[in-house]
Amino acid sequence: MRWTHGLPPRSGFSASPWALLRWPAGAFVYAVQSSAETEQRLSEQVAELKRGHEQLLAERDQARAELAELRTGRDQLVAERVEAQAQLALAREEIARLQKQVEQLQAKASVTGSVRSSPSGEPARLPARPHRTRR
Repeated sequence: MRWTHGLPPRSGFSASPWALLRWPAGAFVYAVQSSAETEQRLSEQVAELKRGHEQLLAERDQARAELAELRTGRDQLVAERVEAQAQLALAREEIARLQKQVEQLQAKASVTGSVRSSPSGEPARLPARPHRTRR
C-alpha cells in the first residue's frame, strides 16, 4: 500500500483535504455545544444549591426564633417556680404557726376544761350569720 501525503491509503472513503478539514470543525462545534450544555447544567446546579442554601438559612433562622421563644418560656416557668416555692415556704411557716397555736389551745383547754378566749386574749366569737331579706 502506498501512502500519499502522510495519509493512509484510500479504502473506500474520501481522504481529500476538504474531508479532513470538516472533521476538526465538526469536533470543535461538538465540543463547544458540549461545553455550553455542561455550563448550563452547572449553572442550574449552582442555582439549585443556592436555593437549598437559602432554604437552610431560613430554617435555621426559624429554629433560632423558636429556640428564643422556648428559652423565654423556660425562664418564665423558672421564675414562677421560684415564686411558688417562696409561697410554699410561707404556707409551711403559717401551718407550723397554726399547729403550734392549736397545740397551745389544746393544752389550755385540757387545763381549764374549755377554751374561753382566743390567742389574742379576746373572747372567742362565733361567725356572724348572714341576714336574709324577704322579698
